[in-house]
Amino acid sequence: MNELLKKLWHETKARGEDIGLPLLVIGFLLVIVRFVLVLVGVPTDVILFALGLALISVGLGFTSVGMSAKSDKRQTDLLQNLDKNVATLPLLFKGDILTPSGLTTVEELREEQSKEAAQRRLDEDTQKVGCVRGELFQNKDGSWSIHWGGKHPL
Repeated sequence: MNELLKKLWHETKARGEDIGLPLLVIGFLLVIVRFVLVLVGVPTDVILFALGLALISVGLGFTSVGMSAKSDKRQTDLLQNLDKNVATLPLLFKGDILTPSGLTTVEELREEQSKEAAQRRLDEDTQKVGCVRGELFQNKDGSWSIHWGGKHPL
């Protein structure tokens, strides 16, 4: 019995918007019909108005539950994808200490920003296009980069 109720609840959550929107429409129609009948002068009972408000409330409840279920599913899928992708990255820090893979990454970045590495990249580009298109310069932090363009046309 418990499993049946769980299954029914999950089904209702998944289809909450589909159930809630018609109830909202019917509720609004009942309230509008009640006001029109009162304006015309036909004596009506308060029950019609109360039923309309009840249907609007139930419709809003189903709609919000359905939207919540869809949002939860979307968020769960996003977090699972993020978790899968982050798990493939090397662990750079453990607390405040660089791990061996983090040290390797820092070494690669330092090598990539050395004067020799920048000159190698500039030489590769010159061989590829047949002319010089940039010049080496040293950054404030001591690393080396290429300034593209300037007096050299791109």
